[in-house]
Amino acid sequence: MKIQLIGHASLFVETQDCRVLMDPVFGDTFCDGLNATCPQREVFAEKIPEFDFLIISHQHLDHFDLPTLASLPNKKVDVLIPQDRAIEKCLRQLGYSRIYPVRDFQKIKVGSTKMIPTRSEIPVPEYGMIFADDSGVFWNAVDTLFAPQTIQRIRAEYPQIDLLLTPWHISLEGKYQYNHNISFPFSLYSYLFYLIGLVGAKAVVPGAQGFKYINESAWQNQVVFPTTRERFCHDLKLAFPEIADNILTFDPGDTLTIDRDNLQLDRDNCEFARTIVDDRACLDFIPTKIGVPLIDTNVENHPLPFLTEQIERQIEVELPQFITTYQNSVFLEHRHWQVIYQLEVIFPDRTQIWSIDFSQPNITAVKGRNPLANLFTSISASCLYALMEKQRDWDYLVCSGEYRTFHKIYAVARHGIVAAENSVPKDPLELRFPSVFIAGKHLDRELSKLVDPHQASLPADEDDNPMIAVGNILLKSQKARHQQADANELVKQ
Repeated sequence: MKIQLIGHASLFVETQDCRVLMDPVFGDTFCDGLNATCPQREVFAEKIPEFDFLIISHQHLDHFDLPTLASLPNKKVDVLIPQDRAIEKCLRQLGYSRIYPVRDFQKIKVGSTKMIPTRSEIPVPEYGMIFADDSGVFWNAVDTLFAPQTIQRIRAEYPQIDLLLTPWHISLEGKYQYNHNISFPFSLYSYLFYLIGLVGAKAVVPGAQGFKYINESAWQNQVVFPTTRERFCHDLKLAFPEIADNILTFDPGDTLTIDRDNLQLDRDNCEFARTIVDDRACLDFIPTKIGVPLIDTNVENHPLPFLTEQIERQIEVELPQFITTYQNSVFLEHRHWQVIYQLEVIFPDRTQIWSIDFSQPNITAVKGRNPLANLFTSISASCLYALMEKQRDWDYLVCSGEYRTFHKIYAVARHGIVAAENSVPKDPLELRFPSVFIAGKHLDRELSKLVDPHQASLPADEDDNPMIAVGNILLKSQKARHQQADANELVKQ
C-alpha cells in the first residue's frame, strides 16, 4: 500500500486493488481565501493518476473544496461521503452521479481491499477511514475525535494497525473570538495520547493540519495551533519509545509505503506534489501577543549598540552562569520538568530569540527559535535593561505591557500527560532579578528626582502624644486633638 501526501489532508492512496483520492484541495488558497497550505506546496493536478474512488471526509472547506472538485475530469468516479445532504447536493450540481453516503463502520470491498469509515465524536457528519489490504492496515483519522469504543471495534477487526495518521494539534479555532480559554489545552492533549496508546499502531504520523491563516486573518496563527509538529513527535517518542523509529513526519510530496512488516518513507518523490518552502514557524503558538504587539518604547533613549551589548552579555554569559550555579536548588523544578525556555527580546529596531534547555548538562543560551520550547517570555530590551540595572520592578514591567509570558509545561506518559499547573516553574528572569533585589535601588532612584540633595535632613519631631500598643491595638489619645482644636479657635479670635 502506498500513501502520498498532496498537502494538509489531501491524500492519494494506492492499495493492491484500487486507487483513492481523499479530501482533494489543490489550490494555493482555500476556505474562501482564509487559508493557504503550510508548508507551502505545489500541486501538478494533471499528473495525478486515474483513481477509482473519491472520498470526502466532511464538509469543512479545507477538506471539501468545490473549485478542486469542479476541476477533476472524471465525474463518474465512485464518491464516498458521510451522510450529509449538503455534500451530496453540491456534488450532484458539479456533475457527480455515483455518490454513496456511507454509515459508520460500513465496509467497502474491492478485491482484497477493504475500506471502513470510522466514527467521529465531533457533532459534524464526518469520518476517518481504514484502508486494509494484504500489505497492511492504514487508519487515516483525519480531523476526527475518535473514542475508545471505536478503537475497540476497529481492533476487533484488525488487531494490528500498521500506520495511524493521527490528529495532533488540538485546534483552538474560535476560542479567542468567543472569549474562551486560549491557554494550552492540557486535558485534551492528554486524552489524545491515551487514545493513541489504545490504538497501538506500529507507526504514528501527525496528519492533517497543514494550513495557515493569511491576510487579515493571519493573526490567528499565534492562537489556534497550540503545539508544533516537532514537539508532538518529541512527546510521542517519550510516551511510546518502543516505536520511536516509526514516529515520522509527512510533508507534501512524500510517500509512505506499507509492505507487511515494513514501513518506508521516501521524501519528495511524488510526481504530482512537492514542498516549496517550510514556513511552519509562522504557526508558533504565542497567545500573549494577540492584539497589541509588544514594542520597545526605549523611553530612556539608550543607544542601540550599548543596549545590544549589555543584553547579549546578560543572556549569553551571565544568565547561564547564574542558572548553572543554582541549577540544583533555585532551578530544581526547571530540571525536573525539563523546561526548554525561549526568551524573545524586542529591541527598538529588531527582535532576537534565545533558548535555554534545562534538560542538558551544560546550560547555554542558543540564538534562534526552538520548536520544542515549553516556557516562553517576551520582553522589551529597555525593560530588560531596567531590570538588570534595578531601575524598574516587576509590577512596572507587567503593567507596562512590555513583558509577557506563558507556558505549556507537562510530563509525558503513554496514558496521557501530567501538567505543571499547580507548580509552574518561574521565568528564569524573575529568579535572576527578584523584586526584593530591585526595590531598594529603584526607590532611591525615584527619590533622587524629588529631593534636593543640598537640603539638610530635618530632625525627627519628638512626639508628645505617641500612639500606644496594647496587644493587637494601637491607641491614640484624643488629648492632642482637643489641644489643637483650642489653639485653632484662639487663632481665629
